[in-house]
Amino acid sequence: MRKNIGWQERQDEVKYQIRVIFDGGDRILWRRQSKTMERWEPFEPSPEHWQLLLAKARARYFRRQAPYKDVQLIERLAAEHPVEP
Repeated sequence: MRKNIGWQERQDEVKYQIRVIFDGGDRILWRRQSKTMERWEPFEPSPEHWQLLLAKARARYFRRQAPYKDVQLIERLAAEHPVEP
């Protein structure tokens, strides 16, 4: 079973807990929660979110905590959301 990847982020003075869930196949679910929310809500990630996820997945791969197919999946999906210069 794949492990979720998560981190904390601050947007508009609100601190969010971000969680990325590998939902099987080629699906990745993005969820976030703030201290004021009771449930995890889905959201549309920015290109910066994709780049951060890719960096975290590569770090996990190098520590032998994630398979290379996860890195490949994230690379492919991140290419569809390029960072604007």
